[in-house]
This record gives sequence, C-alpha cells and structure tokens, in this order.
Amino acid sequence: MSAHESSGTGQAAVAVARKAIFDQQRHLWGYELFCVGNTDESPTGIPVAEDVPVSVAASTGVGLQQLIARQLRVMVALSEKSVLDDRVYALPPACTTVLINEGTFSRSGVAARLEQLKGDGFAVAVPDFTAHRDCGPLYRQADIIGVTVAGRTPAELGTLLAEIGRFGALPMASHVPDSECVVACRDLGFRLFQGPFSKEPEIVRLRRVSSGQIARFNLLKLIGSDDPDLGAIATEIQGDATVSFRLLTYLNSASFGLANRVNSISQAVSLLGWRRVRTWLRVVLLSDIGQTAAMSELLRLASQRARFLEVIATRYAFWGFDPESMHLLGLFSLLDAMMGIPMREVVGFLPLDSSLKAALCDEPNSEYVPLLQLVKDLEDARWAEVDAAARRLNLDAVGVREAFLDAATVAGDLDVMAGAG
Repeated sequence: MSAHESSGTGQAAVAVARKAIFDQQRHLWGYELFCVGNTDESPTGIPVAEDVPVSVAASTGVGLQQLIARQLRVMVALSEKSVLDDRVYALPPACTTVLINEGTFSRSGVAARLEQLKGDGFAVAVPDFTAHRDCGPLYRQADIIGVTVAGRTPAELGTLLAEIGRFGALPMASHVPDSECVVACRDLGFRLFQGPFSKEPEIVRLRRVSSGQIARFNLLKLIGSDDPDLGAIATEIQGDATVSFRLLTYLNSASFGLANRVNSISQAVSLLGWRRVRTWLRVVLLSDIGQTAAMSELLRLASQRARFLEVIATRYAFWGFDPESMHLLGLFSLLDAMMGIPMREVVGFLPLDSSLKAALCDEPNSEYVPLLQLVKDLEDARWAEVDAAARRLNLDAVGVREAFLDAATVAGDLDVMAGAG
C-alpha cells in the first residue's frame, strides 16, 4: 500500500509525512511521523491519532524499512484509544518511540498499558513538558521529554531542564526556530532538536560556490528548456563522470524494470521521455550541489514542495501560475540551507525569472510567497495556519490536503533517487 492509504469508507485517504529530529551534532536522529488526509472521522483532513501507527506500517511512501536500515528512529503520537488497543504493535518496537501527552496519561488504564509497551521494547517520549506534579509517574517512564522552546527565556528553559534531569530522560527541544537557538539550547543541555531551524540556512563565513557547483548550476540551466538540445545535454552530462554514473545507475535499477539496459542519456530520453529524465536530473544535480550533513532530508523536503506547488498551480488555474515554474520554485526553495550560502547569492546561478528569484529571497511583495508559506505550514503540521491560509488564498482545505498527499508520495522515492550509485 502506498502513502495514500484507503480509509474504511472508501474515501481517499491518508499520507504519512515526517518532521526531522536531529542530535547535538545536527546529525539526523529520526523522524516524528504524522498523517494528513481526508476521512469520515476527520473531515477537515487532520486524521485522528489512532490512524498513525497502522498508516505508518502500511505506507511504502514513508520508507519505514529503509529508515530502520539507516538506524533512524520513528516517533509517533498515540491517542488514548491507540494506547489501549494493539495498533501500535504494527510498528517495530526496537526503533519506535511513542509520544504520550500528559492529558492522555491521566486517562484510565493508560499508565498500566504504557508499562506494558515499555516492557515490550517501545521507547516513550513526552511532548510539551509542564513539570506538573501529578505526571511524575509518566515522567519516570519517559526516555525522552520534549520542551517547546519558542517564546521561552533561557532562564525558563534552564528551570525545565533541571526538572527533566530529576527523571533521567533525554531532553528534546521542540519548535526550535533557527540555528542560533539550536546553539543556545545545546549549551543549556538539550540533546535532541526539532523545528524549522533544519530548513533555515546555516551560513558558513567565507564559503563560496565551488567550480563543481557552478558546473552543475550551468547544467540546470541547460536542461531547463521544454525543447532542449539533447545532443548538447548528453555531451555535458557524459563529461561529468559522477553525474553520469549516478543517473544511469538509478535508471537501470530494478524499480524501473526496463527490458533494455540504459547506456546513454539519449537512450534514457527516448525510452522514458524528456520530462521524467529532466526531473530526475534536477534531483541528482541538487544532491551534488548541496554540502550539508542533512542533505537527504532537505532534498526530500524540496522535492515534496516542488510537487505540491506544481499540483496546486495545475488544479487552481485561476492563479495563472505556470506549474513548471512552481515546481522549480519548490525544488530550489531550500538551496540556501543545502549550501550554507545566502539565497541572494544562490539565485544568481539559477535558471529562473526575476519574480521567482524574488520569491526565493522571501521578498514581501512576491505573489508566490503565500504559497511557499502554505507548504511550510503543511510540512510542520501547523493546521490552524494551513486552514487560515487556504481561506485567504481561496483554496479549499480538502484540495490542499489532497495535493499534499500527492507530494508526500512523490517525495517517498527521493532517497533512492538521490543516493543511486
């Protein structure tokens, strides 16, 4: 079953999306997984929490086995109902952390059930720590305790950390806005970090665009045409051994099941079509341009944004936006974070018109910026902001969720695409 899981009523359904969690060295630790879709139980498109474990286990889009092979953990929120039934056992205990909020723990039978889950190998995390005295039994079972850091002073955070220290749990900073806040929280003693900071550029002083990166930007410009010079493109690609090898290895992988082996870029175009080959080329080239340790996560998010914006532009034609341009806007929207270079420097290398470059630089008068903000709210599960933005933009909430379902599915293949070869 794909990331589009059917609901019991036959309505379309649920996609699994993820928010990255990093350790103190900004290495990827794992993901908090959540669902988005349209069901009878949740007509607004926000699935109830008991959907999450089964949806994660059934979804090929989230690549659960691949995450396990990479020794990454998954974190899923459980409602009272899903704590008390057996749905969570659809997930492998050794790599699964269950999120139990303080309100859920107070319900009858939850404490005893949580002890059983711990005994069966599940780790336990508590979000939004309040240090409430009635929750001591929950805190003592917790392996991870999360604190929302946005809006709190260092003194307030220090007090909460001291309380967490009494229970021996790993402290996690949630909703961390930027890299400066990551450093401050790390200095205070937080060990795990989740929030928008992972999508913001961590500017490295004196970093410059390398000659190899410039060559790949030039290739991005070359492949931008709908009617390209395939001979020139093939010559350019075949002159870059790294790109050629990775692309051809990917195209010859078992996932395509091609009867004949692809031996050249020209052959790939004739067999698969220029549009598909161009999409793959862009992802491969971006993976080589990036320099950060969290590259694969950023590239997955960029691909998800690209597909979402393309679908929105196609379905809501009254905007008058070109779907191909919107795809590029999403795909390039995290290049500053990938490269550690300010976006205003990066856009000088991109094959985009001035209006798209303005949007990438977050200029307030850009007509594209509200759609970029919408997809950012979706990927961070900020549902109130999503619904408010949909109303402002004259988009229906169901259509927005459906576009995100589609985007989450497309992004599911990204690890294979970027890592081929």
